[in-house]
Amino acid sequence: MTSPSSSPQRAPQSALRVSDLPAAVRFYTERLGFALVPADGPADGPSGVAGVVGPAGVTLLLATSGADLAEWPAVAQAGPGAWIYIHRPDTAGLAAALAAQGVAGEGPVATYPGYQHLQVLDPDGYVLTFWESLPLSDDEVLEIYRTGPERLQAAVAGLDEAGLDLPRGPGKWTIRQIVHHVVDSDLSTFHVLRLALALPGRQIQADVWDPDQWVAGLDCASRPVGPALSLMTAAHGWIREVVGHLPDALDRSVSWPSGYRAEVRELMRQVGGHALHHIAQITETRRRHGR
Repeated sequence: MTSPSSSPQRAPQSALRVSDLPAAVRFYTERLGFALVPADGPADGPSGVAGVVGPAGVTLLLATSGADLAEWPAVAQAGPGAWIYIHRPDTAGLAAALAAQGVAGEGPVATYPGYQHLQVLDPDGYVLTFWESLPLSDDEVLEIYRTGPERLQAAVAGLDEAGLDLPRGPGKWTIRQIVHHVVDSDLSTFHVLRLALALPGRQIQADVWDPDQWVAGLDCASRPVGPALSLMTAAHGWIREVVGHLPDALDRSVSWPSGYRAEVRELMRQVGGHALHHIAQITETRRRHGR
């Protein structure tokens, strides 16, 4: 496995509360190939906090439940079961290396066009999602983004209220919840896209995305989907108009404190691909229920 020390260390991306700090450190260092932050770095074990640095210099803080993280006010704390996204080229090679260490992962699988990931569950239930980009032309990116709202509307066309409440399976989201999730995620990135277009090169702050908290907090299990679909259509129309107006729009970018930088084309690809991924889930759910 490639040593993480070959990449420069970045500011911590996320803070993960763990039940057993030594066990968590062993999992990340011995099983996943992360390295402990040097002793003079921003974290140390005796304080109840340890820093580990992994692929591409991504650093995570592992903290006990009572550890004080006031020293890192800009670091987002991940909620229980949160997905932690870590950019990593060659997810297939990583999967093989992890398998040799006895770590089972899901993938790598291509869930969105131009996107592939490998998921690993850590001992405290955090979903580590190692991802890489696959080639897509700008025209393909723009088309995927353009068709997202109409594809989502078509996916739920003809469903009555009972149909929208059909679940993917036991304990899974309903079609209604999936629609709201797609739109809420889309609108979260809409704000990032606006910043990238208006203020290119800026560094932004962003909370760890926890889809389950959004679905619960906004009562997506019982709200109508019409207003959400209309909002998504309007947001996409606004972005497409600006992108068509600014000659260098797709090259504009923003960055995060972790050091990750994304161009507008990448953000549009993530949004468009994410919608297609969930549209496929809706289609499959309707097929299973004969709707």
